[in-house]
Amino acid sequence: MRLGILGGGRAAWAFGSAWRRIGWPLSGVWLRDDSHSHIAELLQTARMDMVDLAGESELLLVAVSDRAIEEVAAAIPETEALIFHASGALLSLRDGFSLHPLKALPPVGAASDLENTLLVFEGQHRRTAKLVAAAMGSRFCEVAPEQKALYHAAAVFGSNYIAASLEIAQRLMARAGVTDVREDLVALAQSAIDNWRSHEDAKRFTGPAARGDVEVMSRHREALQGDAQVAEIYELLAAEIAGSLLASPK
Repeated sequence: MRLGILGGGRAAWAFGSAWRRIGWPLSGVWLRDDSHSHIAELLQTARMDMVDLAGESELLLVAVSDRAIEEVAAAIPETEALIFHASGALLSLRDGFSLHPLKALPPVGAASDLENTLLVFEGQHRRTAKLVAAAMGSRFCEVAPEQKALYHAAAVFGSNYIAASLEIAQRLMARAGVTDVREDLVALAQSAIDNWRSHEDAKRFTGPAARGDVEVMSRHREALQGDAQVAEIYELLAAEIAGSLLASPK
């Protein structure tokens, strides 16, 4: 299937790179006139205007920012190509589909692929989307349109908010006088993720909230008094751990 890409960001690069790997043809890339993206050169394909791209493609990937997807999709002229986008938050457009990679995508130019990535489908043309996923070596699942916002909120907790937690941890470490620990915090987070993956019972959590260590948590609260927002996040996450443990199988 011949793919045309509209946009020059991370999703465009991920799908384009996967397309190249499996040997399927790229018809070209459309970019806004003021775009400085080098994605066409990196994918070794042509930079095309939208009319030509729509006429020469079997699939059109709208890979722009979420706030621009509807505008760009509406601007595509009448075409026989199937139109899809990779947003996890928005519904499919123009009787097409959405195919969201459940993965934090690398920037353009960095190593990027969708092999072994879960692609979450919504919309029409399920068979075509499943064929694309299979060809790229991706896993495939489907979300109902009315549940897509909830799905995407879950994805944010599993990716963006983990990064935000690491940002907070690094900031607090610096305030405590412990510096140059970025890689150590990554290793710490990875060990917690590995433990969570290995257990579905109460063992999936560690730390004072899991142990019910009131004295240690009280010291943490005192240390965080100068940062009300972080203190609130701490309390909410501690309550989540406690509530999850109550609901865990014994």
